[in-house]
Amino acid sequence: MFCAFAAPLGNCESPLPTARRNRQGANQIYWRLAAIARVGASRYKSPTMQQLAPLGGTRATMTNLFYPAQTNTAFYCQLHARGHSTETLVRAQHCYRVCCKLFNGRYRKTERAFICHAVGAGSATAQFDSRPDFVLAAMLHAAYDSGHYPDGRFGPSAFHRQWLASQVGEKVERIVAAYNEFKFEAGRPESLAAEGVPTEQRDLLMIALCHEVDDIADGGLAFAPKYGRSIADRVAACAALARRLDQEELAFTLEGHGQRYADVAWMSVLESSTLEGFRIAPNLRSYWRLRSENRRGKSVEVF
Repeated sequence: MFCAFAAPLGNCESPLPTARRNRQGANQIYWRLAAIARVGASRYKSPTMQQLAPLGGTRATMTNLFYPAQTNTAFYCQLHARGHSTETLVRAQHCYRVCCKLFNGRYRKTERAFICHAVGAGSATAQFDSRPDFVLAAMLHAAYDSGHYPDGRFGPSAFHRQWLASQVGEKVERIVAAYNEFKFEAGRPESLAAEGVPTEQRDLLMIALCHEVDDIADGGLAFAPKYGRSIADRVAACAALARRLDQEELAFTLEGHGQRYADVAWMSVLESSTLEGFRIAPNLRSYWRLRSENRRGKSVEVF
């Protein structure tokens, strides 16, 4: 429930412009809060944001598009709003903590913190797929590609698979391992759209398409164009694949965010100089200081 409190505005019949503006402002606040209460905070877009047409989009297609959460708390709110159980919320929180360990200090090609991408992929999957195991697997989609494990190594070794299964459960780990083998690189969506998708890969495709939403929703593929200067064919293929999965809303979301790339020339000055993700690690002096604080019981966790 949302409640609004407003200070008295004085004589409502006053002809003073200030009083009129105050009444109008109070009315706008009231109706915005009412809109949030009706449709839920996770779906609400303020009128001001709706009137914007970022990156070449139009108001007709950019309005009411889903934008993935980028923080853990916003993600929990989204899960709660969509009716997930307390047990699922606790699992999501633990999965987030696992992601923080695996992707600690890692950044994407766009210089966005990788943990935001992990949350975004999970958020997008939760929006279009209600199965908790697949939501958690989406958060961990890069666990074997980019995750840094306790032994300091990467990849799906037997030890890493056992460790991850002990943290998030065997079913989630099996999905993550299968997704690690699922190919969705440049040109692959177009091939799948032309050739068809094997039945046993439909669930993995669903994660890949939701992952794509987080990739394109913030203009990231223009700042780090890993698929080339134009992604029009890729977006069209992804939307077609979503419709084959009977996911019309997902297809609409992909197409809507794809319109953000109609005018990206201005981004060239901000374009990433590398198409590789990277990590930022503390220097040796900082590392030993953190280790020392950990031994003294300070708020430092060594993974």
